[in-house]
Amino acid sequence: MKNLFRILIAIAIVLVVFIYFDNPVQENELITGSNNSGQVIPQESTEIVETNSIFSRPNKGISVLIGKSSQEVTKLLGKPNRIEPTVFGYDWWVYNNSFSNYQLIGISEDTVTQAFVVGNKVDVTPYKIGQSLEDIYRFTIVQPEITISIDSNVYTFSLNDKDINNRILVQFDDLLAILYIDSQDNELEAVRFSDPKTLLLQKPYDILYNGKMIETTTPSSSLQVSVDRANERQIFEITNVYRLRHGLKVLESELELQNIARTHSEEMAKNNVVINESFEVPKFSDTLRHSSIDFTRAGGNSAAFYFDAGEAVNGWLNSKGHRDTILGKWYTHTGVGVYGNYYTQNFIERPIAKEDKQ
Repeated sequence: MKNLFRILIAIAIVLVVFIYFDNPVQENELITGSNNSGQVIPQESTEIVETNSIFSRPNKGISVLIGKSSQEVTKLLGKPNRIEPTVFGYDWWVYNNSFSNYQLIGISEDTVTQAFVVGNKVDVTPYKIGQSLEDIYRFTIVQPEITISIDSNVYTFSLNDKDINNRILVQFDDLLAILYIDSQDNELEAVRFSDPKTLLLQKPYDILYNGKMIETTTPSSSLQVSVDRANERQIFEITNVYRLRHGLKVLESELELQNIARTHSEEMAKNNVVINESFEVPKFSDTLRHSSIDFTRAGGNSAAFYFDAGEAVNGWLNSKGHRDTILGKWYTHTGVGVYGNYYTQNFIERPIAKEDKQ
């Protein structure tokens, strides 16, 4: 009987090993952002009271650029490495000379409207990238609702429990800041400073309003393609910033892997997989095996209805399976594909060539 028991254990171990090595692809479920579940609700009541700003606007750091001219940006940061479009009426000036100084400055009609900062050497006063959540709570009062007015219109951003945990909204006079929290490490991973109008266009939270809602215009097909390519580059770069911050090696971009990701995002978008749950998008593992890509391990993340690259990566980092993939220590290459507000990022571990082992 003991011998039989040992044999059964040995068979079970062999099966586990076989299954693991026969299917070394981690495919995570699609996650959806606030632009899918968020609501924009008109209010007839005139009793909405604007929130009194608890904090004065910072007088130093990158946030002082909001409302300033592009000349002020150039004076402080120099010329950008790239200029990339968005669907929100501003262009991102991309500063990526180093991962520790990575930042995006949004400029519309020669005026700075938003700044998204990931690099931990950038001054995001009154905060600091990498700052503990406990420290942030010492001087930040987290409010579930923030009400602002523009002209005769009144708008209320309403945060749910998930938002309060990893996407805190703070008001500084006429400046708003989203604090992106890494909910596992309980640290500040990124900051988005914005003027109110731009944040209303992006609709990152539920919004109650009295008056006229601010809306974006539908982009042309050529603009949308340019925005998609820009989001791909930004996700690739932001991913490497976070990996480096966690002591992991930087990933290389893989073109064929990127093409697979683009096709996957397009399939999800055209078949509206969030609503049409019966539609099955081809599995990443199947597509990968039919490609010419050589790999030992692989992983895939997908997301929908996040309004830009920074939001999508924040969503992945705050979902355990997706986080484990994006921070997988064994991965060497990645490919990102974006189609509208659908995002796919694939990862592989490329085998070490024989000559590299010597």
